[in-house]
Amino acid sequence: MPFGYALLLHRTAYLFCFLLPFGFADVLGWGTPLAAALVAYTFFGLDALGGELEEPFGTLPNDLPIAALATAIEIILREGMGERDLPVALEPVDFMLL
Repeated sequence: MPFGYALLLHRTAYLFCFLLPFGFADVLGWGTPLAAALVAYTFFGLDALGGELEEPFGTLPNDLPIAALATAIEIILREGMGERDLPVALEPVDFMLL
């Protein structure tokens, strides 16, 4: 997503969450802070999730191990073609497959 769109989305979400309690105050009374916090948590959680889904490959613990997947596919295909000189499968390092 282009930076300008992401910036506009962040600022709009912050403005919405800042103004939300004023809209809830008449209806919810003392429950306004809880409802506003729940809505803000949902908005910013979805924003963080979207950021993670934009770039799924990398070397962080929650990223997809694209190098290991590619090597495994290469080994399987080369085995199927009858080759004997196969690359070594990648092993996990500190319980993470990179």
